[in-house]
Amino acid sequence: MMGFDVVCIGNSAVDVPLNYVDEDILSTDSYVIKRIVPLVGGSGTNVSTVLAHLGVSVKFVTLLGDDFLGDFLVNHCINAGVDVSGIRRCNTVDTPLSIGLVKRDGERNFIVSESSSTFQFSAEDVNLEAVDGVKLLHFASIFIMPRFDDQGLTKIFSEAKRKGIIVCADMMKSRKGERLGAIRSALSFVDYFFANYDEASFLTGKTGEQDIANELLKCGIGNVVIKKGKSGCFIKNSEIEIQCPAFINETLVDTIGAGDNFVAGFITGILDELDIQSCGRLANATASISVGAVGSTEGVKNKEQVMKLFNSGQ
Repeated sequence: MMGFDVVCIGNSAVDVPLNYVDEDILSTDSYVIKRIVPLVGGSGTNVSTVLAHLGVSVKFVTLLGDDFLGDFLVNHCINAGVDVSGIRRCNTVDTPLSIGLVKRDGERNFIVSESSSTFQFSAEDVNLEAVDGVKLLHFASIFIMPRFDDQGLTKIFSEAKRKGIIVCADMMKSRKGERLGAIRSALSFVDYFFANYDEASFLTGKTGEQDIANELLKCGIGNVVIKKGKSGCFIKNSEIEIQCPAFINETLVDTIGAGDNFVAGFITGILDELDIQSCGRLANATASISVGAVGSTEGVKNKEQVMKLFNSGQ
């Protein structure tokens, strides 16, 4: 267990993106698109894979079914250089299969199954010894796995902080409408919290980046990072607030996983001990490259590719 930079706890899924679909898809007997290919997905898989591509040693902790889709995901992680010793396999759950409806502007909606391991994975499946000897723990993503409640998250995050580990977490908009009070205790242990604007606004009940960030900082979060897609990101802590503009990718193909790529880039900056604005720039560069390829982990190949854009004149 020694020697890893990051332990990533999160969901894993096989994504089937349907590029591209229009509003009339449900009124058409046979809808033809150019290609249908299964890809790896799930926030945990995405962040772990991109971190590995960026040269970070990472251990992935998740729950998968004992089925061929689970084999597909485990083999992907092994090939990407992600440590899979924290992946638990179970024959009473299905490995998640996610259908992505991708619109022509790159935006997407997902169809998922409640019988999958995403809905069964909980803090009880996490061996806390997995964080021994690591520099950073990332939880991807709060609310996507509904059995990780405030108590379970607090147990994991507090143990990591006790061991001197940096704690990062991101989120998705809750399916059951939970607000900030549902995870307030856990957030008090988080050093870097990532959310897109809509997610953070719903969570806090606030509008405006500063008000949203201030509400989150009141929980004890060290740094709030609001992802803004084409507009880059907004970063705020007790001392500074920064707007980091995006890197423009003229060959936009697919925004699936762009937020996960952003997080992987930001974490890489933290581990490289960059200042927080440079972490934001590195995150934006990673996300920009990711949207130029279909799938969540296909765009970013290595750190050199990202650093070339990071060091460009943009």
